[in-house]
Amino acid sequence: MRVARTLWLALVLGGAVGVVAGLYLEVVRLAQELLWEGTDPWVLPGDSWWQVIALCGVGGLAVGALRIRHDRDTPHDLEDALAELDDVVDEDRKPPVKVSYLTRAVLLGVVSLAFGASLGPEAPLIVLAAGLGDRVARILRTSRSEAALISASGALSGLFGGPLAAIALPLERGRDSDKKVRMIGASFVAGVAGLITMLLVLPESGTHYELPPIETGTARELLEAVGWSALAAVPAAIAGLLLLMSTEPAQRWATRLAPATVPRAVVGGLVLGVCGAIDGLTLFSGEHQGQDLIDSASDTAASALLVLVLLKLVATLACLSTGWFGGQIFPSVFMGMAAALALAEVWSAVPVGAAVAAGGAAAASAVLRRPLATVLILLLFFPLGALIPLAVGAGVGALAVSLLGDRAPEPHQLAAP
Repeated sequence: MRVARTLWLALVLGGAVGVVAGLYLEVVRLAQELLWEGTDPWVLPGDSWWQVIALCGVGGLAVGALRIRHDRDTPHDLEDALAELDDVVDEDRKPPVKVSYLTRAVLLGVVSLAFGASLGPEAPLIVLAAGLGDRVARILRTSRSEAALISASGALSGLFGGPLAAIALPLERGRDSDKKVRMIGASFVAGVAGLITMLLVLPESGTHYELPPIETGTARELLEAVGWSALAAVPAAIAGLLLLMSTEPAQRWATRLAPATVPRAVVGGLVLGVCGAIDGLTLFSGEHQGQDLIDSASDTAASALLVLVLLKLVATLACLSTGWFGGQIFPSVFMGMAAALALAEVWSAVPVGAAVAAGGAAAASAVLRRPLATVLILLLFFPLGALIPLAVGAGVGALAVSLLGDRAPEPHQLAAP
């Protein structure tokens, strides 16, 4: 009887949260369209590089204004959002999340993403879903941990295109794994319901990359695909490690440079704007820009692709270290794809399709330190034929992190909201 009730709750709550998540993503999209036409800020007069810098600076001002009174207890990135989910699952750690905290974090995500942050929407969605589950748990007469996990699965499933990735992301490397394992069935039901309802709200959501064919029909082709994928994953994993290892030092440096919350956020916006003015592909999460990167790779020199990796790294660090709120999955995938394509430009024998898939997975796996979740997430964006390069790339990224040992940073804990 208890199991049946939990599954029914997962179906209803997961579907409801899927609608909320779809509406959230639609609000972000509309806000971006109000400010940008592609990567050009049409809201400002003229057509010059300074408009990009100015608009991102205004975004920094808005971000700083939202954080000014609660900078320490407001999440910055995906690891913060996952830590918040773990705190709700571990019900003894803190009281239910305050409505003011939830509203502030959600609005901060909308503003950050709307003004071109080099971050993805997954972190705000996790905070939104976990917070909603936490608040309605008593009304639904269920535990906070059940409601939060069900809500997170419902929200993430639509974004990632299926329930498996939504289950794996908070489970892999998360705390209280025993509770999450017991909830896998309910999380799966919630993920399916959330995916269906989000597709009803956003029927054309999701990005699907078109790659050159990846040949794996014979044993030799399979071995070649594995070998080339492993090779292409090396520079991509290095790019991911640079983002992983530089985030905390960048935060310390930004705090020293601009101790006050608002000026720090503005500086981050200006740095983001400079990167965007140099190359518009560095703006936004990189999810939708990935296909443009693939299509233009044959006409782009390896040196230009490496510069793009550096610019994307700087733009992402500028956002993460100055208070802009979002996730690192999509920026790291973009960096990995560009780094792998640079190798393909230098060495023409490297197959582009395998290199792109392996590169995206390697960088994301290095940043997330969750190889299984990385593969499951990227299967939405890449064709099924790219599964082997994705798995190889994720393995190389995980190996690169393991070689760091204790030098790999651990996510910091937020103050209680």
